[in-house]
Amino acid sequence: MHAVVATVSITDLAAARQALAGLRLTVVPRAPGFVSAYWLEPVNDIGMSIIIFETKAHAEEAVAYPLPPLPGVTPLKVEIREVYASA
Repeated sequence: MHAVVATVSITDLAAARQALAGLRLTVVPRAPGFVSAYWLEPVNDIGMSIIIFETKAHAEEAVAYPLPPLPGVTPLKVEIREVYASA
């Protein structure tokens, strides 16, 4: 498995949380190879998401897919990392 780990700067938490349901939670699970996804509470206005895919190719395909921006959110960094272990 591989994870897409993304960090974002959040300037409007309320708008970002409201848009998350419509713009991400309905689209991301439909991606090929999707396993699970987590959007973590922001710390010092920096949010993080971890989305797990079956293969590296699925993760790369997901990163390349254009998603609409979330209001109040500026992407900072996206990485693909192999999942070494899960419980």
